[in-house]
Amino acid sequence: MQIVYIRHAESHNNYMYYLNGNNEGRMIDPPLSEMGEKQAVELANFLEENKEDFKFDRILISPFLRTLQTAAAFTHLYPETPKTVWAPLHEGGGCFEIISEEPRVSQGHPGMNRSEIKSLYPEYEISDEITDEGWYFLPAVEPHSHRFYRAYHVVEELIKQYGETEERIAIVSHGGFHNHLTNAVMGRTRQHNLWLEIENTAMSEFRFRYDRISEYHKGWWRIEFMNRHE
Repeated sequence: MQIVYIRHAESHNNYMYYLNGNNEGRMIDPPLSEMGEKQAVELANFLEENKEDFKFDRILISPFLRTLQTAAAFTHLYPETPKTVWAPLHEGGGCFEIISEEPRVSQGHPGMNRSEIKSLYPEYEISDEITDEGWYFLPAVEPHSHRFYRAYHVVEELIKQYGETEERIAIVSHGGFHNHLTNAVMGRTRQHNLWLEIENTAMSEFRFRYDRISEYHKGWWRIEFMNRHE
């Protein structure tokens, strides 16, 4: 199994934080910024020019609008490839509204529901975790420990479903979750002292191979590259 992890293009929130250095102007589920739309086009151009190196057998997408928009820029290049919106790939922290900064108070938001996503992207399959009510149901910001365990869950599910295959899987997700997933791949349970950066529309590749010799060892990972954004 090979995983090509792609971070979404620049979002409205990324741009506002770049301008202000705080959460002023933040949206609950922001679209891509003007720069982000250009980045998504450049990502699609790069994948098209390097199609032989980036043949995807499956594309998995976070349910946030910015990841859906980023994926939509290039999924037409893979008309026969299954495309699934998978809720566990959402950004660390989840979908939430900031009620106040001092003290910091947040309130969870369900995000887009099945019908809303389907109306925008009818060609995508939608995972069962995304319901008619939405997909994020915690009352506030997702705790850090929950993010770590969710990343481990994603890794375990990928190994369970595709670990013995040669499938090349594209994951369109987020900067924070890239860090949690990479730590999970490395078997790190203490993530507070290490952060692995990835730029907007950058890619990282991970390979998994089952260990055919030892029944006590599931397999091994190799990181081919990280934060590739030429």
